[in-house]
Amino acid sequence: MNYQALAKDFKDILKDYKRVSLLMHKRPDGDTISSSLALFNSLNSMGYRCEVVCSDRDLPFKYRFLKGFSKIKDRLFYDDSVIITLDCSEFRRTGFEIEDFKDRVIINIDHHKSNEFFGKLNIVEICASTTAVLYKLLKEGFFIDKEIATALYAGLISDSINFTTSLVKKESFIIAKELIDFEIDINYIANMVNRQNSLANLRLKAVAINNLDLKFNAKVALSYITQKQMKECGAKGSDLDGVIDEFISLVNVEIAILLVEMDGFIKGSIRSKNVDISIMAAFFGGGGHKGAGGFEVKDVTISKLIEEIYNYIKDNYTWQEEE
Repeated sequence: MNYQALAKDFKDILKDYKRVSLLMHKRPDGDTISSSLALFNSLNSMGYRCEVVCSDRDLPFKYRFLKGFSKIKDRLFYDDSVIITLDCSEFRRTGFEIEDFKDRVIINIDHHKSNEFFGKLNIVEICASTTAVLYKLLKEGFFIDKEIATALYAGLISDSINFTTSLVKKESFIIAKELIDFEIDINYIANMVNRQNSLANLRLKAVAINNLDLKFNAKVALSYITQKQMKECGAKGSDLDGVIDEFISLVNVEIAILLVEMDGFIKGSIRSKNVDISIMAAFFGGGGHKGAGGFEVKDVTISKLIEEIYNYIKDNYTWQEEE
């Protein structure tokens, strides 16, 4: 991708605006938070008036160390701003409807294979994280300091699960090295991202382990958490972070699936070691990457959805169930 040309297009759009609205996706993760705050701080430093918005107020508290975290709002206040989405493969992931912004210019910055290219300007590259895409853009004449580099690095290690996903390439480490050159504290960032889990998170892991089912010669690990169990654990959606990673780490397991009963729908998360699960995620109405994806399903019970998932795997993979 020609980031020099993309940066020029980006600047050409921005010069017509004084205000910028940065949108995260619902059920925010480290990448959408980190990329949004990095761009928020960069544009603020360049004289733009910015708001950073997440329609979901259940923010993972572990990212509170990032500059600007306390400035995150749950709705837009600007009515004359350019809209920039970060880490959103489709606009509806923001929690807003694109029809409500038909008279607004939208810039789409993302790293998902399933991106729908819904913006006037689409800065989309399949790579380890949206913060990696954003860094390559910001390098072309935008402000970067230690605080911004900290956010970019946090998003990189968060979404790549500490450089272990299939999207991690040589370039990922080059970007990490260049961010480290800003004298960021990589040990502090790693501890904040990886070692700030809540007690509710630990309880959810125990519930998910208890509900774990291994199928197809232990190549598929599937678990679920009911809404009742979420309440019993005193958990919020943000407390689910990392639960599914316990299962993909199991020997022999190639695909891990976690189903969580939310208010009015079931949230599915999928991880894999070598199998492209983005197709499975898309089949159930979601999207993602080769090694990580997700979906949301309404009007179905967990037991019925599990049956449908096993049938899909049986029909689309060559694995045979043990006799």
